Amino acid sequence: MPYQIIQNKTLPADAPAGGAALLELEDSTIRLKAAAGDNLYFETMQDSKSVRLNSRNYTRPTDSATAVQIKPQVSATGASSLSGLEVSPRFAAGCGGANLVAINAGPLLKAGTGDLSGGVVAVQANIDLGVSGTRTITGNIAAFEAFLAVPSTYTYSAKVSFLRVRNVNIKGWDFFLDVEGAGTGLAVVGATMAKDPNDDDEAGYLKIQVDGTYYQMAFWASS
Repeated sequence: MPYQIIQNKTLPADAPAGGAALLELEDSTIRLKAAAGDNLYFETMQDSKSVRLNSRNYTRPTDSATAVQIKPQVSATGASSLSGLEVSPRFAAGCGGANLVAINAGPLLKAGTGDLSGGVVAVQANIDLGVSGTRTITGNIAAFEAFLAVPSTYTYSAKVSFLRVRNVNIKGWDFFLDVEGAGTGLAVVGATMAKDPNDDDEAGYLKIQVDGTYYQMAFWASS
């Protein structure tokens, strides 16, 4: 049966009524209930320590694994929005520091042996809207969206850019952009632009839109 776990703390006045459990254990499911009208907090006691989830060794070489899965689902029609994950580290007003990084995606291969039959991807964005249905999506659909909100009263000593490519350590990048095929809709191969100012025989073009106007950026096959 569900049970209460309270250690060195008094039960909050707005805890679940009727003696409902703050912690439930049912088979392999652990449910933690926050006090009414509040969020559920996981906090470390020391500033130098982090909350770690599944930071352990995986010892079965033939299995695929996902360390942490977050799949919330809206199960009632309405006007609600849903975010799978929100990460917003911050410096308080009046507090300075060094770097501020929201998400650090750093896949790591330790030095030594061990081949990979697949690739290495730092961030993979898969938009899955199914293969059928009758939904209407009024807003934009984008794999990545960036919004810049910086005041003009700050002093910026370095550049502000949408995408920054850091200097390489040993091997440089092969391409700035790798489009697998013309079927992606991003590139048109084997066709000249609608309005070619130089009347050159380009190999194709990339499709971009700026402020609602469609443009074509030509490219030529490498000799």
